[in-house]
Amino acid sequence: MRRSLWLLLLTTIVLVSCRGAPSPESELAVQRTPQSERNAGELLEVGRSLLEQDDCEAALEPLREAVQLDPELAEAYLTLGNAYVRNGQVEKAIGAYQRALELDEGFAAAYTNLGAAYLRQVDSPEVIESAIEAFQSAIALEPEDADTHANLGAALLQTSRFPEAKQEYEEALRLDPDMAEARVGLGWLHWFLGQPAEGTAQFKQAVELEPEMPEALFALGVSYAETDQPEEAIAALEAFLAIDVPTECKGDQTAAAEYQQQAALILEQLRGE
Repeated sequence: MRRSLWLLLLTTIVLVSCRGAPSPESELAVQRTPQSERNAGELLEVGRSLLEQDDCEAALEPLREAVQLDPELAEAYLTLGNAYVRNGQVEKAIGAYQRALELDEGFAAAYTNLGAAYLRQVDSPEVIESAIEAFQSAIALEPEDADTHANLGAALLQTSRFPEAKQEYEEALRLDPDMAEARVGLGWLHWFLGQPAEGTAQFKQAVELEPEMPEALFALGVSYAETDQPEEAIAALEAFLAIDVPTECKGDQTAAAEYQQQAALILEQLRGE
């Protein structure tokens, strides 16, 4: 599974996305298929490898060819959807995830990534509800998946359903105590509830867990700035801006750009520039 570094969206939302590790059963199925489908499986692995190397644009060609060679390979549609997301083509990603679910209605990872894709294009309450439904479907299939609980918490937080969001984040942390994304989500939840000290504490824990996690560094920097801790804020925001965005991943760059601008503006204010 790969976690996208730049799924920031709003400062209230932290998502975990791009699930896609094949199960041993799916790998075995590829080994036993005819030559054309075996080639599709090989192309799938090439595309997945390119995504892992942040070569997002190059990943599209082998993944498109994989689904042409084997239109029934649900895992290829899932990975193609991940590539579309990271290339900034969210509508195409949604279509790919939906196709994966048409082929395998029990594909929990496809539901999770579909929900995350919906939240990338939030433009109405209906879209958020679609995301929530997708995450709930994934949890019904895999109730022990911490990532999906964190995603659902993020969607609920965006709709101001604070008690439910808190429950999902806490469940994610019960399942994975070292999950920094859930800590960031809880941090923003505390801020919305008027508890800045508790929020800052959660952001600090997230950075301790993942020192180069951009969502955590950005959140901690903003939190320090809002609570009159300028030196700490500058250090966190400078660390955030020092993280490179993959140049071949347009979706990652778009997701990061607004937050880079916000961080730069806050730094100017803190330095009195």
